Amino acid sequence: MLGLDLSRNMLARAREMTSDSAIDYRTADLETATLPSAAFDLVYSALAFHYVADFPRLVREIHQSLAPGGALVFTIEHPIYIAAADPRWELDRQGRKTWPVNGYATEGERRTDWFAPNILKYHRMLGTTLNILLDAGFSLRRVEEFAPTDEQIAAQPTLSEERERPMMLLISALRP
Repeated sequence: MLGLDLSRNMLARAREMTSDSAIDYRTADLETATLPSAAFDLVYSALAFHYVADFPRLVREIHQSLAPGGALVFTIEHPIYIAAADPRWELDRQGRKTWPVNGYATEGERRTDWFAPNILKYHRMLGTTLNILLDAGFSLRRVEEFAPTDEQIAAQPTLSEERERPMMLLISALRP
């Protein structure tokens, strides 16, 4: 097993949480990382790919690193969530919260304040993300747009606003 991250702090946290000596944790930049051919049955990423400028290169690299029948499972910030130049809740004429989706068809850099100021992310339309996977040779298994259930909202009422727009996109793809 291999765990990659650009942040040494995130790698240290992962080591603390797993304490599994079978996992080889390495510092790596996903923009330039190379992976061994047909070495993995599963590649999983949580909320990292929207920080990668050359996503097609990374997807091709992941595809060649998977054994036939291997899966890529990942989450990213939903394109609707990341599209706006100034992402924030606004109030419509009826006083309801609404999320701006301006600039959706203009792909590329977005800078936002998230845990730190001026964080660089890359917006891609949903179709672009899916077509990059298909062009690399993946077949899609599942695409989910996160929305909380009634039970989740009952347990954590602040999640109710997440029904107004999807915040996360979950994708599962297979290397045939």
